[in-house]
Amino acid sequence: MKRTAIFLLAAAFSIVTSAQNRTAGYMAKVPVLPDDSCNVTRAKAEAFEARVDGILQDIQADIDMLTGLQNTTMESNASTAQETAMRQLSQQYGISQADLEKMKNAKNMSAAEKQALANKMMQQQTNMSMGEVQNLSKMSDAGRKAYAEAYATESMAVAETDPARQAKSANARSLYESLNARTNAMNKISSIQQRIADLYSPLEGDPERQAMLDRIDDWHAGITSMAGVDYGQGKQMDSLALLIKNEQVRYCDRFTPRYRGALRQHMQILKASLPDYKNYGEILDESNKLQTGISTPPECREIAGLSAIADYLRKLKEVYGFKLYYPEDSY
Repeated sequence: MKRTAIFLLAAAFSIVTSAQNRTAGYMAKVPVLPDDSCNVTRAKAEAFEARVDGILQDIQADIDMLTGLQNTTMESNASTAQETAMRQLSQQYGISQADLEKMKNAKNMSAAEKQALANKMMQQQTNMSMGEVQNLSKMSDAGRKAYAEAYATESMAVAETDPARQAKSANARSLYESLNARTNAMNKISSIQQRIADLYSPLEGDPERQAMLDRIDDWHAGITSMAGVDYGQGKQMDSLALLIKNEQVRYCDRFTPRYRGALRQHMQILKASLPDYKNYGEILDESNKLQTGISTPPECREIAGLSAIADYLRKLKEVYGFKLYYPEDSY
């Protein structure tokens, strides 16, 4: 417990920016797309990659710290989560404290006791016994429909006059609405992530791209097979080297513009979706609080947004990935 408290305190002191400024701060640090990705020296390309990688390591360290803070907060409040779950179970099914204690020790209950408790829960929740439920399953479709209509009418009438039933219904509705909002937010984020993935997949799966790489590999293998012993094959090796150089130049010229175009669209989507990531973090936090009774530090709401920026940085780091030929290299 002492170690947990120390971790939480250390994490709190390590947070020097507010929740809203952290994401904005990293967005301000993201380097702009280089002017040219093919006509560049190896030193310049490596310097840019190192710069992006440094920012990526910083943001990943923040993501890991916030995730650890979130997990530690949940673990250190496990008893609160258990109490909340039991309270919700009690409110939803009208279970007494004594019955809750029995459920905690279900392995010590006899089959008859379990059946009696299940029947009691069913009766309190639906005003139907287990026997009535079993009889309902044997009814015809018309009979089940008539029974359901009558049950719905009765339930509405009871709910209007029973404050306890109204409160129970309100609690269930709040939980349902929270889970529904959480699902909608998750679907929104998944849609954004799929749009981004679709920017790169056509390029990654282009068969001509792999064909060009295969030709380059074959020519390299040809040069390797002739190296070491001089049988007058120098001209042939020079010819293969020229083929490799020209193919590498064409490879960069052909695919780099497409990758840069994907990066531009990726950045546009990222900027436009930051409010969605912020909303997702807030809904996730509120949903967890409603279900567990635990409030995580507000800065943890930024994890999804920071992860989205990190994903862009990983792609940006590969902006020179199609640059295979550098004039200063020798063959």
